[in-house]
Amino acid sequence: MGNDRPMLIFVSDIHLTDALHGSSVSKLDAFQRFWVRIQAARGTRPAKLAFVGDLFDLVRSPTWLSTVHRPYHELPGDGVEVIDRITDAILERERPFFDAIRSKVQGGELEIYYALGNHDRLLSIAPKARRAIWKAMTGRDEDVEFPTELVFEEHGVLAYHGHLGDPINDSVDGAGTVGDALASELIVRFPRDVQALIGRREVALEDIDDVRPIYAVPAWVREIGIRQRELLRPIGKVWQDLVSDFLDNDFVRHWMRQQHKFLGLDTGKKLKLLLELSTGKLMAHTHDHRLTKLYKLFQHSFDGRMATRAIEQLEQRGGKLRYVVNGHSHFASMLPLGNLDGKPAVYFNTGTWRTLHQIGHGIGGRPSFLAFDAMSYLVFFPSGDPMGRDFEWWNGALVTTPSGHALTE
Repeated sequence: MGNDRPMLIFVSDIHLTDALHGSSVSKLDAFQRFWVRIQAARGTRPAKLAFVGDLFDLVRSPTWLSTVHRPYHELPGDGVEVIDRITDAILERERPFFDAIRSKVQGGELEIYYALGNHDRLLSIAPKARRAIWKAMTGRDEDVEFPTELVFEEHGVLAYHGHLGDPINDSVDGAGTVGDALASELIVRFPRDVQALIGRREVALEDIDDVRPIYAVPAWVREIGIRQRELLRPIGKVWQDLVSDFLDNDFVRHWMRQQHKFLGLDTGKKLKLLLELSTGKLMAHTHDHRLTKLYKLFQHSFDGRMATRAIEQLEQRGGKLRYVVNGHSHFASMLPLGNLDGKPAVYFNTGTWRTLHQIGHGIGGRPSFLAFDAMSYLVFFPSGDPMGRDFEWWNGALVTTPSGHALTE
């Protein structure tokens, strides 16, 4: 593994946007708390900080709705200009966060690495946006490519975002996905359309952007309607209209045909059933158990898939690699995979630095949600660490009670 390796840190899924609201803890505050821990243990060499996808969320931007383009389209030149515009707005909105990162880079304390995920994949066709991001993070005004994977042999690490193998968010050629369409046509439009219908802003509706996994969005929509009865009818109408438009979307219909299996419940049929159940007809309590069962079917089909792919990657590549780092799911995890050459192999998910609305469905059959600010990261320590540490997987959550007091775990 090398005799003088530096500290190596992985984070992912920060999902900076140009308009949608984020966590109650600012990204600057989160970075400063994070840096206190890093500075205390990084040693004499600069730490390496790797963003494993979705630092920027170019898909869930309302800016697309004011154009003829969508993030799941094949974009011409003026479509790339939309990417540039969204990127510039994010950089301005999060200027203190990027100033803090850049100060560490220019001070010789930090090096930056960036791998693309599914929500920032559009940066691959936007060189001007990549250049602006790189300048904001490093101070260097230069052309740069962002790969889809990172390899750190001295640490034995392979890192990539993790959406590969997710049928909703993966495409073989890197083109737009039905997950992009879900984000753009349902998640971004929903709060705006409801607020336009009721004539006022309801901040709670904007939390739809933080519901994870995405399969749980219909259950979350239903819970909002139950919790705020005066919103039940407008929420039901808007959601039904949006689902109808989504299922009639040419891009979505084409994807559904590609997924079709003559026998069995393919991914397209599952998604269509979930969305149809979540429309106005779902406003009866009798559908709770059906929705919960369908959610479990979706989630179980996804659980373990990322770790299975990690095993395949390690076996194919051989050599010194024995750790795989992913993001994508927003749920931090660590899973031992077995031994390679007598040493443990491990799969990690780096979680997120966002608010999460996580579904719960074990009591009474009715889906419910817990909201918390998450902050997770993975650190491989430098050689000569005084405590002899190899790696540390850190996962934190902050939950605010109705009385305003904070709970941490």
